[in-house]
Amino acid sequence: MKRIIPSLLTCASLTFGASAFAQSGATVPNAGTPRPAASDAPTFMPSFGLTKSGDAVQDFTVIAADGKEFKFSSLRGKPVVVVLCWPQERLDTINQEIAQKYGANGVVTLAVAAYTSRADFDKWVAKNQGKVGFTMAWDPTGPGLPPSEKPDRAAQEALDAKTVMRALWGGTSRTGTSGVPAGIVVDAEGRLSGRFFPGTPNPDGLANLLLHAGVKLAAANMPKVVAGPDAYVVKPPPAPVQMLAVGAEAPDFAMTDLHGKPVTVSDFRGKVVILDFWATWCGPCIASMPHTNEVAAHYKDQGVVVLGSCTSDAREKFDAWVKAYQEKYPDFVFAHDPLEKADGRASRKLYGVGGIPAQFIIGRDGKIAATQIGYMKGEVLLDAALAKAGIKVDPAILAQAVEDQKKRDAL
Repeated sequence: MKRIIPSLLTCASLTFGASAFAQSGATVPNAGTPRPAASDAPTFMPSFGLTKSGDAVQDFTVIAADGKEFKFSSLRGKPVVVVLCWPQERLDTINQEIAQKYGANGVVTLAVAAYTSRADFDKWVAKNQGKVGFTMAWDPTGPGLPPSEKPDRAAQEALDAKTVMRALWGGTSRTGTSGVPAGIVVDAEGRLSGRFFPGTPNPDGLANLLLHAGVKLAAANMPKVVAGPDAYVVKPPPAPVQMLAVGAEAPDFAMTDLHGKPVTVSDFRGKVVILDFWATWCGPCIASMPHTNEVAAHYKDQGVVVLGSCTSDAREKFDAWVKAYQEKYPDFVFAHDPLEKADGRASRKLYGVGGIPAQFIIGRDGKIAATQIGYMKGEVLLDAALAKAGIKVDPAILAQAVEDQKKRDAL
């Protein structure tokens, strides 16, 4: 059983997008880690949560394949690739590739089964023992507390504090964490080199982190682009912005659709618009789309339309994504902000968005009627937000929305 914790899914609205050099210092709220796409830029980050490149990594204890405890510090003297994962065949393949590629350089690949039961870990060991080159370990905090209508926040926080993820990430459950799989490189002195993204098509991120950790790589394994010293310096986050308030006039701005046709917010004046800021790299944004499309389809007879404004993202990524998925979301109007990751992009400058998905409900009068930030599966808050713009919503749904909001407030 995987660990189940109610979590509001959001992504940081990164100033420069998802490449490694640009993401320096950006941390992402719980479960919303953006997945970098393949590109010529190395995909890594110079921090893992609150732990920065060069910081000593906090020690932790895991259970080895032989059932015995061992401390991470026992690997001191060797560079280590740590992958927090679930026991899955796909991840086994990724871990094995890392072990085979860099093992000859003295690199230890440590795959830690996180948020996993002991029984599932033992099955994983039985399946792979003697067949793989990576070290298998289990986080003994296990899958966590079972789901509950009234979660014990104190008990959850106490358990979270004991996890391997928390030891590496730092802070508390209130400061967020990462989804899995998540990978880091630790040098022979026990200091963080940085974070990489297991399974990313471009391996240059991991290769650069190993170089930074003092590993001498074979010529065939050298990254195409070698990161300079500045890539390992955590940059300060952008200055916070004030979100556009309910009641304000919705600012108009120019976008283009897949075919290059101009699209503006004012094109939909007279309709109720769900202006949905999203990005192709934002997992929570994509996760929210089926529900948003369902809501749009349900209320379109009342004049509801969804304008999905792709922000902080490259045009080519937008084009590729929309070509692949437009048919899946027929009630979305997808458009791209040409300012992409610049500070002047509409999501940040005009609407004050600091995290996505961010949805602004714009009434027929062109004013902001409600806002909806993040997404939790099964909630009906978007329906309730539409009601504030005059859309007729079933009273039972509105009652459920009240309970959904209580759950959010309790997080």
